[in-house]
Order: sequence, then structure tokens, then C-alpha cells
Amino acid sequence: MDLKYFTECILEWWGQLSYTVWMYFALLLPLTALIYQAAGKKNRRYVLLAASWFFFFSLSGILLIANILTSAFVWVVGNKLESVNADKSIKRKARKKKKKQILVISVVLLLLVLVIFKYLDFLGLNIVRITQIAGIPFDWKVLGLAVPVGISYYTLEAIAYLSDVYWEKTEAEKSFLNVALFMSFFPKLIEGPITRYGGVPELFAGDGLVLDNVAYGYQRILWGLFKKLVIADQLAPAVNSLYDGDYMDGGVALFAALAFTIQEYMDFSGAIDIVIGSARIFNVKLAENFRQPFFAKNASDFWRRWHITLGAFFRDYIFYPISLSKNTAKLSGKVKKVCGASVGRFVTPAISLFFVWLSNGLWHGPRWTYVFYGMYYFVLILIENIVEEPFLKLLERLKLKETSAPVRVFRYVKLLFIVMIGEMIFRAESLSKGFDMLKCIFTDLRFDVMAENLENIGIDRYGYIPIIGGLIVVMIVETLKEIGVPLRAKLQALPVPVRFGFWYVCIFVVIIFGAYGTGYDVEDLIYAQF
Repeated sequence: MDLKYFTECILEWWGQLSYTVWMYFALLLPLTALIYQAAGKKNRRYVLLAASWFFFFSLSGILLIANILTSAFVWVVGNKLESVNADKSIKRKARKKKKKQILVISVVLLLLVLVIFKYLDFLGLNIVRITQIAGIPFDWKVLGLAVPVGISYYTLEAIAYLSDVYWEKTEAEKSFLNVALFMSFFPKLIEGPITRYGGVPELFAGDGLVLDNVAYGYQRILWGLFKKLVIADQLAPAVNSLYDGDYMDGGVALFAALAFTIQEYMDFSGAIDIVIGSARIFNVKLAENFRQPFFAKNASDFWRRWHITLGAFFRDYIFYPISLSKNTAKLSGKVKKVCGASVGRFVTPAISLFFVWLSNGLWHGPRWTYVFYGMYYFVLILIENIVEEPFLKLLERLKLKETSAPVRVFRYVKLLFIVMIGEMIFRAESLSKGFDMLKCIFTDLRFDVMAENLENIGIDRYGYIPIIGGLIVVMIVETLKEIGVPLRAKLQALPVPVRFGFWYVCIFVVIIFGAYGTGYDVEDLIYAQF
């Protein structure tokens, strides 16, 4: 074997390691699984931690230190909170005050690290804009700091863990190894789902591989690769072409919004399938992050089905604490006195939702399009909460049920339009570009330009075949899941030759119709950026 060629291949893989490259699921996963199984129960955590740090280092290099230091910080603070909880020599009120001080300082420090790595240039450049308007001389040299992979995910997990120890929902972990493994576990590192510490006891158990878990894991990985490579990555050139193009009318804007909505869902949900499948190989059951979101009845329901773990984090650690705070209760009471109970009852949810959706927008990254995206859903969900009761009364007068076909169709079309508009601005390079696209939809809606250029936007006529075919398959599967059909159980019940034949066909479909080969550029996972 040519050693130089072998070295070049390894270095090329090292630079492209991700959940969707074949070296990940055909080499890294099985190799880790073999070492894991051979290591024995006591040492398996070390194998997973070594694989996780290797994966992290391959993506972020020396920034692995940031993850290790964060893990050490969380481990120390968690045990400090636990010791205060257990110290009965301190009066209950004083103990609570001390715990709160520790929690607040630790959360501020965790967020400060996140801000420095991810948002510092954004803040600096916007301060420059403000000072220019005010006529104050100020300049900011763009630092361009490299961001540790997964920092947005593991920072939220750290905050959740420390908060749960503070509220005594979970005991502090005594083992630094367990905390470090939780904070860097490679299957969930760059895409989530955002995991609660008490939700993955299997991660530390060290149990040996189970054949059914390995089979399920690779089946789930295959399904994720199908969505990512056959649909999302095939759509990527068209989405890039449409958003980077100079000409825009309503038809182009709508098609761009639809294409990106499909791409993002297939990319993110496909990656989560790979993540959950990868973890299951090691017996770890990560939380589901999607539940057929496009079957939702409104925007609120959509977000209960889309990126479920992020929504659950904001609900438990922002919405509820703000809703139950004394200051919010006082403000709500004042508004009720002035404006009446019918208005005052919306004050608490409005305040809480504002901070939830501001956080949601900023979490995605340092761009005003993301902030607007958060505020967009804040306004829509607040409006939905206000008009829901009158809408139900209107249905009663019209003698219609929520489950009736006309109502469901109306809600589906409305939701699809809402989601597409949100994703259109989310993907736009700037707010002005996003607003221009939105303006075109309402002032210049025609489809002749789009029809003439369907084959000139990065997809030829044959390229649409796997995309449309893949979409039909995903729609069928999601419909069956929504109505409760146990698809995997039915597949497992098939005769062995039929079952194996089915999975081999699926593998060849991904290989043949997936985005591979000459001229194909590896498409980064969209949510890995966040």
C-alpha cells in the first residue's frame, strides 16, 4: 500500500468528519463499537469519552479544551450546589440564597463564554453602528474567533443540569468522567438533541452491545441518510442559487421559501435520525426531536413538534420561571386593574413568550434575521393565543368541528404559509433581502420566470425525480406514524429474506440517488452552525 496515499486519505477524512460521511458510519461507529464491547463494563465509559473527544478534536482541534474546562466547571459547581443542599447547619432561607448566588454566577459565566466565542463580533459591530449614529468615535476590529463545535448545545445542557441540581430535581454527579462524557457524547455533540442529565442513565451503565439496538441504530441511520443525502443535499444547489440570484419575483421567492423549508427539515430531522441511531448502538436512548411537525394545527403546535428538546428547555428554564416570578405577577396584577381581566390574563404569557422567542432567535446565531425569526413567532403565537377562543366560537356558529376536513385544510395551508415565510427570512442573507422577497410575494406574484428556469438553478430535469420520490416516501411514512401505525414492528414481522432484501434495497437507493460523486460538494449540516 502506498503510505503517502493512505496518509492523504486519512487527512482528507479527518478534515471532513461528520455524521453523513461514510467514514463516520462505516468506520468510526463500528470501530468504536468493537472497542467498546471488548473493553468490559468498567471501561466502556472511557471508550465513549475517548471517541467523543477524538470526534470533537477532529472538528474543532485545540478548542476541545473549552469543552473539557466547561465540563470541569459544571462538575465542580454541581457538587458545590449539592453540598449547600446537604448543609443543614445553614438556615433554609440562607441556604436558598447561597444556592441562588452560585447558580446565577455559574449561569452568567457559562453564557459569557458562549457570548465571547459566538456573539462578540456581532455585538461589537452593532455597537459601532449605534456610536456612528450618535456621532461617538468607536471602532471594532473583527476577531473572527473559531467557535467550539456544539457549544450552543452543551451550554444549554450545562445550564439545565445545574438548574436541576439547584431545584433538587437531580443529584450532583460525583464522577467527573460522567459529566465530561455527558457534555461531549459524540452522537449528540453537533446537532443535539438537547439532553437532560437524568434522561440518559444508559450512557454511564457500560452495558454491552445488544443486537436489536445495533440493528435499530443502523436502520435509523439509514433513514436519516436518505432524508439528508437524497432530498436535502440534492435541493441545496437550488436553494443556494435562488437565494444568491440577482433577480427575484413572487414566484421565485415562494419557490425559494418552499425549497429551503423542505431542505432544512430533511437536513435537520435526517441528522437527528443519524444521531439517535448512533447513540442507540451503544444502548443510549436520546430524546426524539421531531414529531411530524407539518401535521400541527397552528404555530404553537408546530413548535411542540419541531426541535422538541430546545422548546422544552425554553419552557422549563425560561417560560415557567418568568411566569412564576413575583415581578411578572405584580405587573400582571397592575394591568388587570387598569385594563380588566380579559386583557390582563395575557400579560404573563406575553412577557414569558417574548423572552422565550428572543432567546430562540439569538440561540440560532449572531444575525438579525434570526432575531427577527424569533420575534416573528412570538407575535404569531401571541395572536394565536388571543384569537383561539373566538375562533372556536366561530366554528360552533358555523357548525364545524376542529377535526372536520375544511378546518384541517385551512389550518394546514395557513401553517405551511407561516412556516415558509419564517424560513424564507431565516435563510436570507439580510433582513432587507428577506423583506424584499416577502414584498415580491404580495406585489409581483407570477410563475413564468420560475417555470423557465427550473433546470437552471442547480438541478436538472432528472434531479427532481429522486427529490420528489423521496418526498413522497417521507410523507407516507410520516402520515403512517401520525396515525399510529407501528412501521418498524411490521417490518420486523416480515420473513428474514424479505426484511433483509428491503434494507439492501434502501441502502442501494441511498448510494445511487444520494448526493455523491464528481462535482458534489459536501453540504454542511444546517443546524451544526448553531
